[in-house]
Amino acid sequence: MKSLAKPTEVPADVFETCISRIKKIRLQNKLRACKPLITSASLEFENKVSALQLHTINREIIVNGNVKAKELEKVYKSRMAKKGSPGRSLYDKLLAAPAHGICPLCSQRIATTLDHHLPKALYPRLAIVPINLVPSCTDCNKLKRAKYPLNSAQETLHPYFDNIEKDLWLDANLIRTSPIVVNYFINPPAEWNAILIDRVKYHFDSLSLNKLYSSNAGSEIVQIKDQLDRIYARSGKEGVRLHLLESAESRAKVNSNSWKAVMYKMLGNDIWFCDKGWT
Repeated sequence: MKSLAKPTEVPADVFETCISRIKKIRLQNKLRACKPLITSASLEFENKVSALQLHTINREIIVNGNVKAKELEKVYKSRMAKKGSPGRSLYDKLLAAPAHGICPLCSQRIATTLDHHLPKALYPRLAIVPINLVPSCTDCNKLKRAKYPLNSAQETLHPYFDNIEKDLWLDANLIRTSPIVVNYFINPPAEWNAILIDRVKYHFDSLSLNKLYSSNAGSEIVQIKDQLDRIYARSGKEGVRLHLLESAESRAKVNSNSWKAVMYKMLGNDIWFCDKGWT
């Protein structure tokens, strides 16, 4: 869950670019008549996302009385997302926004597509609006699917408008099974309000992030076992503890809420694990 700079492209200009090569004049004119509605939809989105009121935006299947939602979906799919289409350069620009290409929704996998924060099938006016298009990995995109918020607590985090990176909110505990399991959960700061806590939990659960992080942590522990054996042989459990906490500190400087930073800190503070609990 990493923040990104908000796109500055004008939605009406993006839409005009996307429909510019449509050869059927009647269709092009019908779509062009939707531009004012797309502009107003973008403004409404920007105003309501900050006020946690996205759930109040109306869903629709017909725009401007004669444009089906699927027609505006097709503008996105065929004239923006498709390679070689007139809007593809913007698609590529938005997709390239995250540092190192990492999906901002899970902070783990590679972003390979754009996710509609509000699904285009239900909010067709927002189908090509840049602030509704978030770079995403395929898994996060599929997990969100056509979900839409019914209240403020169900408004998942939006990388262009939400920034919780300065707060430490991710935590984990150790389950002493064989193999060892690391369980992740939300441990919010005291200053967070109830709605933010609910939103972060909803985001975390909707994208199955505990499952993702726990799987990665289990694999990481297997990979460091030999290293921990050697450290223990040289300097005992205290050496292991210091190594794990140093590893956590190094990773936390990049992202204090990364599953690695949280895992290494938790393991370093676990007396059982530091005393060869990994064997």
